[in-house]
Amino acid sequence: MNGYEAPPPPRPLPATAPVECSLCGNAVVAATNRCAQCGLHQQLGPQHPNPFVQRALATVVLTAVAVYLVVLAIVAVIPHSK
Repeated sequence: MNGYEAPPPPRPLPATAPVECSLCGNAVVAATNRCAQCGLHQQLGPQHPNPFVQRALATVVLTAVAVYLVVLAIVAVIPHSK
């Protein structure tokens, strides 16, 4: 509208297969991204984002604390038999 043109989106980095297996250290078949020796599929690498971002970790921790507190409240309410 006022002569401003948005910049083009950034290009994604090319995904490169790891050279060696993270489990056994042997060669990785680049076509299948699997280890030739143990068969482990190499999922994460330097080009892949971390699946455990701050928000996901906070959600897991808060959920665990909430479950703990609910169980603690239930146990505290149950009368103790003598």
